[in-house]
Formats: sequence, structure tokens, C-alpha cells
Amino acid sequence: MALTALGQMATNLVVPSLGAIAADLSLPAGSAGLILSAVLIGIGLGQLVVGPLSEREGRRPVLLAGLAIYVAASIAATVAPNGTMLLLARLMQGLGASAGLALPRAIARDRYAGDTFLRVMSLLTLAMAVIPALAPVLGGVISGLHGWRASLALSALCGLLVTIVVVLVLPESHHGRSREGGIGAVLTNYRHVLRVRAFLGYSLTSGAAIAGGYAAFAAAERLYGGTFGWTPTEVGLATASYAMAFLMGGLLAPRLRVGPQARIRTGICLLVLSALLFLGLQATGLVSAWLAMAMIILSQIGVGFMLPPAIALGLMAVEGAAGTSSAVMGALHMLAGAAGAAMVGAIEAPAIWAVPTVLLACAGLAAGCVLLTRPNSSLR
Repeated sequence: MALTALGQMATNLVVPSLGAIAADLSLPAGSAGLILSAVLIGIGLGQLVVGPLSEREGRRPVLLAGLAIYVAASIAATVAPNGTMLLLARLMQGLGASAGLALPRAIARDRYAGDTFLRVMSLLTLAMAVIPALAPVLGGVISGLHGWRASLALSALCGLLVTIVVVLVLPESHHGRSREGGIGAVLTNYRHVLRVRAFLGYSLTSGAAIAGGYAAFAAAERLYGGTFGWTPTEVGLATASYAMAFLMGGLLAPRLRVGPQARIRTGICLLVLSALLFLGLQATGLVSAWLAMAMIILSQIGVGFMLPPAIALGLMAVEGAAGTSSAVMGALHMLAGAAGAAMVGAIEAPAIWAVPTVLLACAGLAAGCVLLTRPNSSLR
């Protein structure tokens, strides 16, 4: 869970400090978002490398190499003298953090199966919900007291602590691997993964849900600040409620004692329902800031229901290439998130219309993609 959280921490700790960083390092106007994008690009590209590489070299050495890059890049970002060096360091941060995102899923797949694997994946996925809510708050407090460089220094410290824990307690999980084949073996693994229909279905279903979440986060300032006049602090609390709703859904779903397929269907129903209610309230003129937030919270509860089992079933659909399948899924998720954020920004309509429209589109896409999957009869 700590490894999974590193990439989220690197991305979100600096959110409250973007303006100050851009001003201090004389970044061009409008380019502050690159400070976030650089990490996301690194995470997306890095996963496509570390996953297949771990099939050949083992999970532990690749993970330790990624953590070393993460720590070194975090230190470089902390002391960066100009914007170019900072962006390069942030890109390297993302490349290092990609190992902490892709490989824990692969390690879990190596070590667990069936219902146990589903429970483990729920925990790993929920770690992705807590950090986006807490990291901006923590980053804002630290940067307010000690400046933005202290937030980046905290990323380096956390990375170092996680590296020490991995060295001490995390053994190799991928045994019986072959070092033969080189790039040909990597391409073979990619072909094998991409031909598994159920894997693609679950990956695209979960990616569509993630796209809706990124769209809601990306449009939060437009929606609450631009439409309803909320302050930046209030906008920040609203987005924190999204992450908490995701966590709530993830914790509530197992208590219903239904199978993973039923959780996915329930989550998709909540996504569709929340988007339709949002549009209906807006069409009748009854929507308010609090009702808008309630609808998005309902949708994120739905994401919490469906995302852990969708990710787990997708990885379970592939045999013998856990690292590659985790990498492909992670890259698809990053691409989907970026597409969701771009989609809601490209719609010229007011945010009060754009947000529910994108949420409904993503919900419909998730519902369509889940039809590609073939239910596993042993896990109904």
C-alpha cells in the first residue's frame, strides 16, 4: 500500500504550491500544470518498461531500482535551480514511482489467488484513494510553514523510508523466470496480454470509471469556484470528499457479501444513476453546489464499489505475465485519466453541464466495456 501511494504523493503534494513554484522558478504563464503532467507522463511510460522487465529480472531488483530513481529524482526536484531542471526531475520521479504502482499488483498476483487476491487488491486500490485526499492538505501545511521545497523533500524522505522497508521485509515473489528472449519475449508477453478479451474488458471498464473521476477533479475549480463562488479552500475540501467517497465505497462493498461481478454491476449502476440525477437536477433548475457535490460523491462511491474487483479480475484473467498485465492496465488507466480530464476541459458548455455529461459518457463506456468480459463461474 505504501508503494502504491508513492506516485500519488509525488503528484499531489505540490498541488497547493503550483503557483509559488511557477513564480519562484520563472515558469511561463499557464505552464504550472506541467509540474503535475511530468510525473503522470513518467508514471504512464515507466509502467510499460518496469512490468515486462520484472518478468525477466524479477520484481525485487526492478522495484529497488525504481525506488532509487524516485528518491534521487525527488532530491533533485527539491534543489532544482530552474524550471527545466524541475520538470526533468519530476519526469524522473514519475518513472521511478511507476515501479511502485505496477509491481505491487504483480507481486500480489504472484503470491495470492482467488478471494484472497481480491481482498489484497481491494487494499492496494484503496491506498490510491486516501493519498489524493490527504496529500494536498499535508502539502499545503508544509509549504505554508517551510516553503514548496519542503514538500518535495518529504517525497524524498517517504521514498527512502519505503526503500528501507522493501530491502528488509519484501522478498522476491517471481520465481522460475527466464532471462532468454530479450525484446522478443517482451513483445510476446504484450501480445499474449492484449489478446485476452476479459483482461481488456476489465481494464477498459475500470479505466472508464477512472476517467470520470479525473474529470470531476479537473473541473472542480470551474464547477465550485466559477459557478458557485466557493473559495479555494472550500474547493479543496470538496475534492477531498471525492476521495473519501471512493474509500467509503471500497470499504462498504465487501460487507454486502456479494461476488465481484455483482460489485462491478452495482458500481456501474451508481455511476449511471448519479450522472442522470445530476443532469436532471440541472435541467429542472434545482441543482445547487451541495447537490452537485452529492451527485459526484455518489458516483465515486460507485467507483469504490467496482474498481478493486475490476482490477483484480482483469489481472486474474491473464496467466503467466503478471508484470506485463499490470503494466498494460496501469498505462491504460493513466491514459483514461488524462482523457477524462481533457474531455471535461474541452467542452465549452458551463461546468455544471460539462461535468455530468462526461460522467454519463464514462459510465456508459464502462457499461459497454464490461460486456467484453466473461464472468468467472468460481467467483460469481
